[in-house]
Parts: sequence; structure tokens; C-alpha cells
Amino acid sequence: MDYKIVFCEKHTDERGYLVEFLKNSELEEEFKKFGEIYFVTFDKPNVVRGNHYHTRFSEWFGIAHGRIEVVLEDVKTKERITLILDANDKKFVRLYTGPYVAHAFRNLSPTALLLNYVTEEYNKTDSDRNEYILIPPEKK
Repeated sequence: MDYKIVFCEKHTDERGYLVEFLKNSELEEEFKKFGEIYFVTFDKPNVVRGNHYHTRFSEWFGIAHGRIEVVLEDVKTKERITLILDANDKKFVRLYTGPYVAHAFRNLSPTALLLNYVTEEYNKTDSDRNEYILIPPEKK
């Protein structure tokens, strides 16, 4: 399965902490073209986001606030892994997912904030977003 976990240093002082999330020098040449950075909020416990995969995009995720469960599955081999990302961990965790790795996120805290970098800008007419349910959404 095409995923990678990198532990990033938290530079902490009395004001809080700073994390160098993703550096140009860490990227392979194919990823050096800028795509899009965004963040995703989870406004209550058990909210599920994601449940899809991409055929072209690669993504890097990091939890900036809160605690979330992450489920990844290679859609071709069905290899699956479950992780917990917690903003309070001593080191910041950056999660990379490549094409054909389905991903879903469930909030395990009152609120959460997930940072995301994707290799291409979102395009409504060609989103490269393929539904793939890993965590059933919370029933309303």
C-alpha cells in the first residue's frame, strides 16, 4: 500500500508550537508542482470525512487540533490499516497517501482540524474522487 508516516518535530515554546509540515526539499521531483493546501474541520465527535480514493492525486495529511481515527485501504490489494492521529502527541505525524489508497477519517474528540496538501487543485468537472466507504457515516 502506498502510504508513509513521517514524524515531524514540534518547535515548542510558551506561545505554542510550530511544525514544518512539508518542505520542498522532502518532495520527489514529480511532486514539486504546487497543487492545493486546505484544512478540514470536524465540528462534533464521530463525524466521518473522506471515504474515497484518487487515481492521480497524492496527499499529505496532518492533525492540527484534536484526535482522529484514520482508515486506509489499497483498493487493488485490499490491504488495510487503521491509525490514530492526535495533535497532542509529542511529535507531529504527517501521513502521505498515494493514488488508489482509499482514506476515511472519524473524529474522536469534541472538535478536530485536519491539514491537507494535495498534488492537484480541485476541479469540479474532474475531481478524481471515487467513493469508497471505509467508515460508515454517522446516522443522523
